[in-house]
Amino acid sequence: MTTPDLPPIPARHSRAGDALVYWGLVRSALWSHFDRVWIKLEGVPQQGPLIVYMNHPSWWDGYMAFVLNRVVLRSRFQGFAMMEEAQLRRYRFFSWSGAFSVHRQDARSAMRSVAYIARLLAERRARCLYIFPQGEITPNDRRPLEMFGGVAHIVRRCGGATLWPVALRYEFGGEQRPEAFIRAGAPHYAPATSDARTLTAELGERLTAACDLLRAEYIAGELGGYRTLLRGRAGVNRAFDAARFLPGKQQ
Repeated sequence: MTTPDLPPIPARHSRAGDALVYWGLVRSALWSHFDRVWIKLEGVPQQGPLIVYMNHPSWWDGYMAFVLNRVVLRSRFQGFAMMEEAQLRRYRFFSWSGAFSVHRQDARSAMRSVAYIARLLAERRARCLYIFPQGEITPNDRRPLEMFGGVAHIVRRCGGATLWPVALRYEFGGEQRPEAFIRAGAPHYAPATSDARTLTAELGERLTAACDLLRAEYIAGELGGYRTLLRGRAGVNRAFDAARFLPGKQQ
């Protein structure tokens, strides 16, 4: 039974549990499945409360939020993330890292989740929400980006927040395994007085711009501004090339 002011599954932060999830699950999975994770930053948020809003092209997107929080923001913000209730019931250990449930098909339950995270963000500035406003996995290049209005409602309820648009993309290039690309736009502030429809439209425009820039830079091969955030396990091609140049090997 849930209390009126909590979602069905609230966050249950645990430092040990979070470390176990990150190193035992997230980091090892990224190392095994990706050649590299690349990132380009137009700015890094310095003040909270912070809402990181991201596009949602893949199952891997939640893992990229872990990387942003751990490696880029260096855990300066206590992270939270909305997760579909059915999924979180199956994988409750994600609540150790700040995941809490949302049931989008139940308006009353969804608003309870919004009120819950808004209250947490208002209570302490050094907190951060990772959210996918599209609400479901959507093909990367589908336009327009259709956004739910949850972020705007959270901003109003928490008294204003710093917002950070983050674009994600996954590509197979010249390596056996795919590469992940993260392009973070400039942080911007939204006051509590922001009009919900206007702010939601602005978020859509900013996130679309970040996604389109990432796509254009990848297609043009203009990746000089990207740096390696994580390097994965060497694929067969790299291992074979390395073996060719071992001492005593004939070229």
